[in-house]
Amino acid sequence: MRHNWLVRLYYRLRGRDPLAEYYEWLTKFGRVTEGRVLDAQLDDSGVTTIFYRYNIANVDYETSQKLTADQLQRSQLYVPGASITVRFDPKHPGISIVP
Repeated sequence: MRHNWLVRLYYRLRGRDPLAEYYEWLTKFGRVTEGRVLDAQLDDSGVTTIFYRYNIANVDYETSQKLTADQLQRSQLYVPGASITVRFDPKHPGISIVP
């Protein structure tokens, strides 16, 4: 655990966010598949979260994502039952993002 704390501190001092960089890479270079929105929920703070499912090599994955401001402008694309584009990491197919 101490090692993780030091790594996070190092990146924070350098002004980098490795997680944000990873998701940026995933948005640009992740493999593409089709998914389906299962549900969309708006919380008390006004944040919309979609829950979606996709299939890779006959394995179903379900996950969620908070919609960005840009995605909220196109919220009709993220209604339950809608077909969506999903980008995933081929080395870790359970990690995905809806661009």
